[in-house]
Amino acid sequence: MQINQDNLPIKYIMGIEKDLPEYPTGFDILYKEIQLCVRMPDRHKGNFTLHALKTYRFQETEESKLLDSINDLVNLGIVETVNTEKGKLSWKIIQNPFQ
Repeated sequence: MQINQDNLPIKYIMGIEKDLPEYPTGFDILYKEIQLCVRMPDRHKGNFTLHALKTYRFQETEESKLLDSINDLVNLGIVETVNTEKGKLSWKIIQNPFQ
């Protein structure tokens, strides 16, 4: 996966996404996950779990907000659900809008 700076919304270039009231949106979550894939391609292959989001990336965010944001990405066809088992919710990135 790649990130093309020309395709990034200005909020990511300026680093102000965390200051916006709707943070984290689905695209905020997606951007963080794609950044991980770019930095560590051998470890991060485009899959992510709710547990990892809550534990490592968005500790301050309520689970319901994370799920709503991810569902927006699913509805847009950007990610797909991989596992729906309680405690093991996971998704796969199928489209990179920042490429």
